[in-house]
Amino acid sequence: MEHKHFVTFEQEIMSFPCYETELTYWYNSKEELVVFRTDRNAIDKSVVNEEFIVYPLIAGHTNETNMLKEILTGIFSYSDSCYGWPYFIKSELITADEFNEARNQGLEIIKENKNKAKEKGKDHPVIRYCLEKKLQPEPEDHSPDSWKANCPSGRQHHIMISISSPSSHNWGCGYCKKKGGLEELKQWVETKKS
Repeated sequence: MEHKHFVTFEQEIMSFPCYETELTYWYNSKEELVVFRTDRNAIDKSVVNEEFIVYPLIAGHTNETNMLKEILTGIFSYSDSCYGWPYFIKSELITADEFNEARNQGLEIIKENKNKAKEKGKDHPVIRYCLEKKLQPEPEDHSPDSWKANCPSGRQHHIMISISSPSSHNWGCGYCKKKGGLEELKQWVETKKS
């Protein structure tokens, strides 16, 4: 199984390099492409995060480079995908301009998802209640149905909110092991007040 280099990029925060990321890839079958992501800390080289990302091959997709650029756009299409602002270092398959285009398309997807979520969430009862109680709800960028808000516990984490349907379980907090709909959220907030 030969790993082929796709792209290497640096992640910077305030012009300070924090991580170097390398993406390599291979085919593990006729139906799947595997991208191996390695993030190396720029300060402490012993800190390495590794991740395998498996993509099903799209029927009729014959251009390997175009498929890899789509995957790169997908990586950049959610804000938690990078520790800092990504800058192109090298690639045998794409240019710096193509890298920047993939990054910018990913940022557009984030923006579109947040705008869709804001529009969709403005009439959702759990979002309205969180606004009323100053829990600072805000849309997540990976789906127009996903939101987060400050946890009513007062601790430094969030509750996750789904506005996809008016079900009885719209929100949950994995840390506090609580979930429910609007009524359960109201009860929890009122309990915390007293």
